[in-house]
Amino acid sequence: MIRPLLSEMMGKHKIKSFSQLEKETGVSRRTLAKIYNGEGGGIDYDTLNALCKFFSCTPGDLLEYVPDPPKGD
Repeated sequence: MIRPLLSEMMGKHKIKSFSQLEKETGVSRRTLAKIYNGEGGGIDYDTLNALCKFFSCTPGDLLEYVPDPPKGD
């Protein structure tokens, strides 16, 4: 699964609210909340680009791959 790291990036950069991040990036609060909470089916490249540009990071700094646990028989 993919785990979002937006909360960590916001903390590292002292961003305290989605409103503040929306103002800086142009990404809506609703979209930011979905990313933050790991909701939804994907992330738009324009959104990812805006966040990477603002945080001066790569996509790997915003998203982490965590292997799914093995399925039991």
